Amino acid sequence: MKHTPDPWRRALIAGVAGTIVFTALLSLAPAAGSPVLNVALWDGTLVTLNLRLAAVLGYALEIGGATVLAYEYQIWLEPRLKGSTWLKGISLGAALWVVWMLVGLPLFDLISPLVNNGLMLAPGVFAWNFGAASAFFFLLGLLAFGIAVSWLAEDPSRYSYR
Repeated sequence: MKHTPDPWRRALIAGVAGTIVFTALLSLAPAAGSPVLNVALWDGTLVTLNLRLAAVLGYALEIGGATVLAYEYQIWLEPRLKGSTWLKGISLGAALWVVWMLVGLPLFDLISPLVNNGLMLAPGVFAWNFGAASAFFFLLGLLAFGIAVSWLAEDPSRYSYR
């Protein structure tokens, strides 16, 4: 008998996997001339400037946000999208990239204590201040995130573990 986890468990698995691939791809950005893109640390510094604690909190925030996003994707968005799992994932990743580049990074510029205290250069729209490689790696990371979430959140049969 096959057992399929509930939507929140699937969302958690998809959120964790998506966060891992996103983070892994961003970690490659400095090899292309980009500054270090440690989004978890950036997120955590919105709560504390203790950098060790900020990194841990940042990953918790990322995984929490990714889990909620994966849940909303599988409940609301996936049933409305047409096409293959891969195409849906690419669509999700591309949409997230546009929103992150046009809203997320400029908002981060305004509220980040790192930026406001001169400890970090403000990324700007489309990470303009960091260079094209940064925007490209954000795109790669979010496309991979979208594909991972789509693949893992859509089909409950992928979780047959009995």
